[in-house]
Amino acid sequence: MSNQDAKTAYAAARKDIANLLGFFECEMGKDRQDVNWAHVGDMNRVRQGLIETLSVLSGFETSAIKETLEETRIDADVYQNA
Repeated sequence: MSNQDAKTAYAAARKDIANLLGFFECEMGKDRQDVNWAHVGDMNRVRQGLIETLSVLSGFETSAIKETLEETRIDADVYQNA
């Protein structure tokens, strides 16, 4: 595979990822009224997959990403309760 082919494939993958993120944004905008524990399990599975994916892209350990998420939740709680 030539260097140009790699660049083209990379650009196509980036575009697909951007589109997928848009689809995620649409799905996350939906407000589910009938939440049950199976839905919680699904969301946790997606969350774990996204953490692992971000780790691959960023080079950060999954534990560091999880810590950042926890800090973000704490900061949001403090802001909401202020």
